[in-house]
Amino acid sequence: MTDPITQHEQLKRDQQRIADKIEQLEKDEAYQQAVAFKQDIETVLKKHGKSEAELLQLFGHSAPKSTRKTPRQKGGKSQPLKRYTNTHTGDVVEARSLRKPKLQEWKAEYGEDTVKSWAEVIEDKDAVSKTP
Repeated sequence: MTDPITQHEQLKRDQQRIADKIEQLEKDEAYQQAVAFKQDIETVLKKHGKSEAELLQLFGHSAPKSTRKTPRQKGGKSQPLKRYTNTHTGDVVEARSLRKPKLQEWKAEYGEDTVKSWAEVIEDKDAVSKTP
């Protein structure tokens, strides 16, 4: 553990650095305009007895429930699993796309068409029959 005096001095330096950044930001014209705009909006909302959520609803948006984004939905067909066998080295890589680092290296060295020609489909989920 660090010495308390050293830790205090470091925190004081950090505090000063942050205070300087805040001061610099507050002098920025874009920041000042954004603050003025926000204050104007808040004044209008208060004047009419409305909330932020009501304002958002008025413009067709629901109030933000959380800052977390919704998970992406998998769309379309998934790519089949392929086995790429490098004919020069004998190395084998299994992948659904050419985005794997090793395949990227091979593409740079031998060309994308050549690497694609090494592919052999080993699992195609769409070709598998689905029985009830």
